[in-house]
Amino acid sequence: MSDELFSEATITSWTIPRVNGDPLILDAAVGQVITIVGANGTGKSALATHLAATAPRDKIHRVLAQRKIWFANSGPNISASHREELTGTIGYWNSSSDSRFMDHADAQRTDIALFDLLGKIAAEDHRIAELSQTERRSPEEIDEIIGTRLFDVLNSVLEKAGLVIQVKTTDRQTFNAFHRELGIEYPIAQMSDGERSALLLAAEILVAPDNCIILLDEPERHLHRSISAGLVEALIDARAGCSFVVLTHDLDLALGLSTRPGMVLAALGVEWSENAPSRWDVKELTPDANLTEAARRAILGGRRRILFIEGTASSLDYALYRLLFPEWTLSASGNCEWVIRSVEGIRNTKNHHWVYAAGIVDGDGRSEQEREALKSKDVHPIKVSEVESLYYMPAVLEAVATKIAELEGVNVENRVSEAKAAGITALAANRGLHRIAKKLATDEVWRNLVTAVPSEITDSMITFHLPSPYAEIKAKLEEFYTDNNYEELVRLASIRDSAFRDKVTTALGASSKEQYQGIALRVIAQTPQLIADLRHEVADLIIDHIDH
Repeated sequence: MSDELFSEATITSWTIPRVNGDPLILDAAVGQVITIVGANGTGKSALATHLAATAPRDKIHRVLAQRKIWFANSGPNISASHREELTGTIGYWNSSSDSRFMDHADAQRTDIALFDLLGKIAAEDHRIAELSQTERRSPEEIDEIIGTRLFDVLNSVLEKAGLVIQVKTTDRQTFNAFHRELGIEYPIAQMSDGERSALLLAAEILVAPDNCIILLDEPERHLHRSISAGLVEALIDARAGCSFVVLTHDLDLALGLSTRPGMVLAALGVEWSENAPSRWDVKELTPDANLTEAARRAILGGRRRILFIEGTASSLDYALYRLLFPEWTLSASGNCEWVIRSVEGIRNTKNHHWVYAAGIVDGDGRSEQEREALKSKDVHPIKVSEVESLYYMPAVLEAVATKIAELEGVNVENRVSEAKAAGITALAANRGLHRIAKKLATDEVWRNLVTAVPSEITDSMITFHLPSPYAEIKAKLEEFYTDNNYEELVRLASIRDSAFRDKVTTALGASSKEQYQGIALRVIAQTPQLIADLRHEVADLIIDHIDH
C-alpha cells in the first residue's frame, strides 16, 4: 500500500518517522481500516495525536480514548449557536499535543454527540416530508432516495453488538431506551455505563461526515469485552464510505479487523525529544496462512518475545510461567502440537523477523533424542514430566512449609520430611509405579509412532519396529522409590494420576492442594532464588537467549 500512487479513494497520506530511520507511509482510503495494536506505553495515543495533527482538519473525525460516558440529561444540553461556535474549537482540541491524555471538550462532547444525532434525524425527517408532500414521491421512491433510516442503523448496530436496547426520540427532543427483553422504556441517562458508552460511540461515528477519516483511540475503553469488537465492526460496516484508523490493545477486536482491507501495525515503542514524541517503533503485520490463531494473537500483542505454552490462560502453567518469564508475551496454545505449530509458523515467516518465538511443553518422560529434536525447533520440554510437578519440587516444598510454619509454629524440617514420605508412598500405592511407567511408555511409543509415519505412503503394508521403553522406565522408578529419592520421582512421575498432591499437601498442613498451590505462587513471586531455580528447571536455552 505504501508504495502505491494515490487512488481516487485515498483521503490522505501520512509519513510516520520510525526508529530504524525508514519512514512508514500510511494511506487512509475509503472502505479500509488501519489497525494499530500495542500494549500500554508503546506510543499508540501519541501516534493518534500525530495522525490527527497532520491530516486535513476537515477530513479527520477523532474519538478520544478518555471520552466521558455519562450525561446529566437524556437530551443535548447545548444550543445550536453554541454547537456552531464549538465546531472549529473541537477540531483544534482534537489535534492538540495534549489530546493524547486530556479532553478539553470533556464538558461538551456528549452534548455535541446527542445534538448532532438529533439534528441528523431531524434533517432526515424533513427530507422525507419534503419528498412526500412537496415532490409527491411514492414510498418506494423515498426509501430508495433516503436509504436505511439513521435510527434503524443505530439500533441495528446496538443489536449486532449484543445489546438488548433500542433508542427512541421523545416529543421533548430527548432520547429514551427501550429494553427489548424486559419491555420497559426509560431515559437514556438511566442506562448502564456500558450501554451509554456504546450509544455515545455509535452516535459519534454515525454523525461523522462522509468521506472522512474516523480515528478511534481505544474504542474498547468503558465497553465490556463481549460487545466492544462487535460494536466497532458493526459501525465500520455502517460507515463504509469512510476510512478508519483504530488504535487498540483489545486483541479480539484486532483479530477481527485484521481480516478487513487495510493494514495492521504493531506499536512497540516510541522515542521522545524535548517532551514530544519524535519516532515510533512500529511494524506492519502481514497476513500469513501458516500462522495459528494463537500465533496471530500473540504477534498482535506487540511484544518482541513470545512464549507459547500448553494449556489455557487460566491454567497452572500460565500462572507459573507468568512469574518465571515476565519479559515474554505468554500465549496459551492448547496442546503440544499447537505449541510447535505456533512457533514454527513465526520462525518460518520472514515478515515477522522482529519477533522471537519459543515454546515450552511438558517433559512427559521424553527421551533425550526427543528433547533435542524439539529444542532444535525452539520448543523446550521442561525437566519434569508436567508443569504441576514444579510446584512440588523440594525447594518450593520447603518454602511453602516455612510460610505455613510461621502461622502454626511447627517444625519445618519435620513437616517437609513427612510430606516427602507421604508423596513417595502415594506414588507407589496400588501398583502406582507400574501405572506411571505404563503411561510414560505408552506416550513415548505414540510419539515415536507418529514420527515414524512416512510422508508418502505407496506400499500395501507398513511395518513399524518400535522398542518398548516400559522396562527401563519402571526400573528407574523403582530405583528412585527404593532410595527414597523424592526429587527424581517428582521429576519423572505423572503426579496427577495418583493421590500424591492430596497426601503431600495434607502432611504439610495445607487444607487442600489448591491452597498449597496458591501459597506456592505467592512464595515464588517473593523469592528471586526460587524464580531462578525454576527457570532453569523449565528451559535453560530460553534463558541463555535472553541473557545473550
